[in-house]
Amino acid sequence: MVDQNIDQSSSDAVNGVENALSALWDKAREASLVISTLREERKRLAQRIAELEEEVSHLKSSNQQVQADLLKAAEHSNGSGVSMDPDEKRLLQQRIRTMIAKLDQYLGQ
Repeated sequence: MVDQNIDQSSSDAVNGVENALSALWDKAREASLVISTLREERKRLAQRIAELEEEVSHLKSSNQQVQADLLKAAEHSNGSGVSMDPDEKRLLQQRIRTMIAKLDQYLGQ
């Protein structure tokens, strides 16, 4: 009778340990999946940051070029307006439109 109680207690203890280990294993597996997902998301976000930084740099460069063109146009202006040849005027208009489109695209994201 005492041997049966000891065997039962040992069996219950072993089952309890096995259940605890199984639960721990499941939690470790879940944690591993979450960590893997977070690493992938971090990598994706780092790529997006790099893309945005490159785009900002390009927009700043475009902005500087437009400002330089506007200063050049202002230097050539006379009292009645800006004196530009048609090609310069077309190029300036094209750059302004491109810059506005890029800014709209950037702000739309």
